[in-house]
Amino acid sequence: MATTSDVPPLPPFYNVKPPPAETLAIKALARTLGSLYRVTVAETQRLFLGTFVCVDPQGNLVLDQTLEFELDDAGAVKGDPKGRDVGLVMIKREHWTRVERMPTDQERRRMWEQQAAEGGQRGCTPS
Repeated sequence: MATTSDVPPLPPFYNVKPPPAETLAIKALARTLGSLYRVTVAETQRLFLGTFVCVDPQGNLVLDQTLEFELDDAGAVKGDPKGRDVGLVMIKREHWTRVERMPTDQERRRMWEQQAAEGGQRGCTPS
């Protein structure tokens, strides 16, 4: 019977690939991690709404806590307006038709305040 003293120690860990260069695009994308994204796939007439997790080395987009919506020919949601919970999804780069980062509550409030200051917004403040 083998004992723990018979097991050789693990070799030190070496990363095979060097980390990617910190370009402006990578920095900008990294700042949106955890943001809510809306991705439209026109080929299958579907829309995905989920939390941005990563872009893999092949350029595929990964979303978590994702809802899937079916779209009609005009681009409006058909079927269940609450969508279908699909969890973690990977959307291949070649299938993206439109990718949008949804503004946060703070960003929406700032936009509203800016419009109000310019005289273009009237009414109630966003909640």
